[in-house]
Amino acid sequence: MVRQEGSRWDVGTKDDVITLERFSEDDERVSEDVLQVEEARDLAALLTKHADKIESSDKGKSKDKDDSKDKDSKNKDSEDKDSKNKDDKDKDSKNKDDDDKDK
Repeated sequence: MVRQEGSRWDVGTKDDVITLERFSEDDERVSEDVLQVEEARDLAALLTKHADKIESSDKGKSKDKDDSKDKDSKNKDSEDKDSKNKDDKDKDSKNKDDDDKDK
């Protein structure tokens, strides 16, 4: 059997109640609680609510990051095109100057 690294939660049922235990990385019991069925459901709903809230805010943040990356990429592309156009104009001007010298 492989032992999971780090702390862990153990949940079980005994005598029509839910037992909830938290163990440290050293396998020492940190906390223990006994919940009635309705308390366990309320706790589960509360945990789910907070997890959903964090998850939805993370999605918004990652979307904002993606948008800013897209904007940065578009700005860089635009700058690259501007730079290329400037280089092309400089080359054209130099070629024209060279042609004028040849005449």
